[in-house]
Amino acid sequence: MTKFSEMPYQRPDLAAYQTELTAHIQRVKDAKTWDALRAEWLGQDQKRRELMTVRNIAHIRNTVDTTDSFYEAEIKYFNTNMPAISLLEKRAQAALLESPFLTDFEKEFGSILVETMRSSQRLADERLIPLQVKESELAQQYSKASATAVTEFRGQKCNFYGLLKAMQSTDRDTRREAFLAWAGLYEKIAPELDAVYGEMVKIRTEMAHILGFSTYTEMAYLQRRRFDYTAGDTARFRQKVKEVITPACAKYFEKQRVRIGIDRLYWYDESLEFPEGNADPEGTKDELLAKALEMYKELSPETGEYFQFMMDGEMFDLESKPGKRPGGYCTSLPSLRSPFIFANFNGTAADIGVLTHEAGHGFEGYTAARCLTLIDQCHSTSEINEIHSMAMEHFTYPWMEKFFGDKTPKYLYSHLWGALNVLPYMCCVDEFQHRVYDDPSMTPAQWRAVWHELEQEYMPWRSYDGNEFLSQGGFWMQKQHIFLFPFYYIEYALAQICAFQFYLRMTENRQAAWADYYRLCQAGGSLGYFDLLKLAHLDNPFQGNTVEEAISAVTKALDSLEQKLK
Repeated sequence: MTKFSEMPYQRPDLAAYQTELTAHIQRVKDAKTWDALRAEWLGQDQKRRELMTVRNIAHIRNTVDTTDSFYEAEIKYFNTNMPAISLLEKRAQAALLESPFLTDFEKEFGSILVETMRSSQRLADERLIPLQVKESELAQQYSKASATAVTEFRGQKCNFYGLLKAMQSTDRDTRREAFLAWAGLYEKIAPELDAVYGEMVKIRTEMAHILGFSTYTEMAYLQRRRFDYTAGDTARFRQKVKEVITPACAKYFEKQRVRIGIDRLYWYDESLEFPEGNADPEGTKDELLAKALEMYKELSPETGEYFQFMMDGEMFDLESKPGKRPGGYCTSLPSLRSPFIFANFNGTAADIGVLTHEAGHGFEGYTAARCLTLIDQCHSTSEINEIHSMAMEHFTYPWMEKFFGDKTPKYLYSHLWGALNVLPYMCCVDEFQHRVYDDPSMTPAQWRAVWHELEQEYMPWRSYDGNEFLSQGGFWMQKQHIFLFPFYYIEYALAQICAFQFYLRMTENRQAAWADYYRLCQAGGSLGYFDLLKLAHLDNPFQGNTVEEAISAVTKALDSLEQKLK
């Protein structure tokens, strides 16, 4: 197997690809039999896989080093041409939807794929192309600005990730100093990020109005294929989080304040769970990967095969470095049916969290690509995709001793507690975006005021020790999803409620829980959101007392783990 670092890259001829797509549309219209239409669709699916593979190679290499001018230019090339290609793909779907063989297609490939195609027609309009190109350029500008920002900390040049380990120091002065450097770094680039986001909001709103939507929110819900729930359902879920989860988090944060021996909990204290220090993983990046391979071979034959495949192809870029985009993600090389995992290791427990999280995404993609025929069947919506990743974090608990040794109980407590206390923040991010796009004329100062207001509702314990920039609401801009993936964040909260269900079931019957999880991965996106929940025997987060029951069980587990730490 060719290693990722050795994979050649050659710029594809996107003009020729558009010509081929136009011919494909005509062949779909001209197909006289289902067999002919099926062969045509499968052939184009393979060409699309090849194009996406080349594009994703460029994307990965650009995010690994945003200062690389070659791949920066390649991404600009794709950003300029892909909107027109996307429009042609929607026209091909329109031709399929008008075909007399649509029933045959739906019978073989599923009704959810047809429903997605129908909804995509609502988003197809040539007038959007220049706006989509500009939106992509702004996204690249944001990524580069956040990736190349550096500051001085104790004689060293540090980016955002370089400061995170110091922000978990047992020495409070060190934490505070690192926090001030971190906050100062955001304040320094805030004018540029404000300008970028302001343009993004304007462009997205304009696109929505062109398509006849009253707000971008309506457009975004359709883009994100939210067929089973509405903005009203989301608002009710957020309210339940405020009523049920926020008070629970306040209680455990107070316990944490007492445990680490401080008079008031500031934001830079929130990440230190234990006075003697958090549990950090033991080993270099290569040693952690070797341990992860052992873990996945023991977890199941399927995960063992998957992770060996990833190791053989070196389908990872995990270490933080200058110019690297912040965050973590899992993408794919579709023609190879291979995932790729990107992260920014910083020597904290978050390294194992992001590795197992993205490995969950990768395992689903690897599995579904070998079970399903079309590329569009292989991934569901984010509400389901994030269950794959978050549940994998919990399924790997029995192997955490490989990474943390005798500090494992501390890690398990910290991880479960972190999975709980991030839920109000996730809802805060979601409501912030609803508020922004409901009134796209808001200024950066008004964005900060909205964020500050929402922080007080969802996270009343949050205090920034007098730092003016963050105390006035500047914290919102550290979440890259708000810039790059609008409205993609509440899915994490919905998925975590389901991942908690898997966690609790695995403590009772691990074999049955894993069977349901594996079935969910095999299904990819072949069914809708609610139907996939039923397939995996998961309770719907929007219905009944699902949230209350999941949180009650998690807090009991935290109390039990807390006793073991004493």
